[in-house]
Amino acid sequence: MMKRVIGVDAGSTLTKLVYKEDGRMHYKKFLTNDHLFIRQLLKLDPVDSVVVTGGRADLWRDMKNVPLHEFDAVTLGARELLKQEGNSLDEFILVNIGTGTSFFRVKKDEYERVLGSGIGGGMFMGLGRRLTGVTDFEDLAGLAEEGTRKNSDLLVGDIYREEEVGIAPHLTASNFGKPPSSAESPGDQLRSLTNMMAETMILLSMSIAPQTSKPFLVFVGNGVEGNAALQEDLGSFREWLEYTPLFPDKGGYAGALGAYIQGLNSQNGH
Repeated sequence: MMKRVIGVDAGSTLTKLVYKEDGRMHYKKFLTNDHLFIRQLLKLDPVDSVVVTGGRADLWRDMKNVPLHEFDAVTLGARELLKQEGNSLDEFILVNIGTGTSFFRVKKDEYERVLGSGIGGGMFMGLGRRLTGVTDFEDLAGLAEEGTRKNSDLLVGDIYREEEVGIAPHLTASNFGKPPSSAESPGDQLRSLTNMMAETMILLSMSIAPQTSKPFLVFVGNGVEGNAALQEDLGSFREWLEYTPLFPDKGGYAGALGAYIQGLNSQNGH
């Protein structure tokens, strides 16, 4: 009997699932605290192959499953997502934006996790809530997309003329450096937040990128999926740093997809 393969990425906030049923792939996400409900929904059979990864994989230890290290899972899943979109890259920097952010140097047959940062989706939610009182991720992301950071950030152009310093006037001199004013909206504050996150992530990514022309920076994870403002900001420094940003579709499921692929490989004896 052919086993059903289910990839599970149990994160600190969200649990992501990838599996195939009725001839098509399913990508689903739930709150991690609902893990008992998730199992009921899946109607797990003893013959099912469940491959579990992520920081809360311990919630699944009481049932028969195959553990997979989350770094292995996310790099394997990211490679597959790129392949599905016709981007079979031999070398790239993978930036996994979850609650926090991990930075990987990925080559054709290997990878290395080089850096980690607490600046990620958890920061966007936590600081965004403190700034605006809004608690829903989609609402926060929508407000950020509508905002402009010029009312919150002190920009280079607020201090210098471009011919004086040779730096583009819209770049940041100081994040949240302007005094509060009636012109500043919650969306403006959130846009300053996504830009501050993007600046840090790009600088960290470029610090570990190979010294080649236009390295590929691949962004995955729930912290960036569905956050159009952050994606735009992550791509806004190309004129000065010369990199190619990629945002694979279903990037929030990279870890779960990697777990699913590992389950398929094991089933096929690979």
